[in-house]
Amino acid sequence: MRIFIAVLVLIFSLQSFTKADDIRDFEIEGMSIGDSLLDYYNKKKIENSKRNYFKNQRKYYVVGISNNLENYEVVDIYLKTGDSNYIIRTIAGLITTNLKDCLAKKKEITKEFDKMFGNLLPNDVVKPHEFDISGKSKQYQRVYFFGNGEKNDNHIRIECDNWTKEIKDKHKFTDGLNIVAMTTEILDWIYSDYK
Repeated sequence: MRIFIAVLVLIFSLQSFTKADDIRDFEIEGMSIGDSLLDYYNKKKIENSKRNYFKNQRKYYVVGISNNLENYEVVDIYLKTGDSNYIIRTIAGLITTNLKDCLAKKKEITKEFDKMFGNLLPNDVVKPHEFDISGKSKQYQRVYFFGNGEKNDNHIRIECDNWTKEIKDKHKFTDGLNIVAMTTEILDWIYSDYK
């Protein structure tokens, strides 16, 4: 029930947006790409919230915030290593749910996003998740591209992640709904194999 209420709050909170012309116009938990994370959290909180996705230091890293959120269970924020201003490069809101419920919620949110991003090129895709080298974990996405619809264009997406049992057991991942504001900067890093 809590997840259902959170999604309703999420949907209704999105209705106040006008048409978004720039990815920086979109907010997740009041934060936008280009904002300083220091406007929301102190350095200690940021440093203590780093996700340990990689064993060695990379060009970017991810901070996971999971307390005092209104619409999401977790917000993942991508930051550039060495950036003393902690500028948000990409941001994602996450809600744990099973695939069936996620797809239903994705459909509801898509209706609102179609209004909000009516000026953007949408694309629906089901694809293997890049993290799972077996290709068995899937992502069900609706992507709104700022640009020509190239794979590395800035975009907003709604996605349902459906992980295999092996990935869930090994990495403690959960299936869920994600709302992501993704930048070309981070996409280029991802496509470079996170180097």
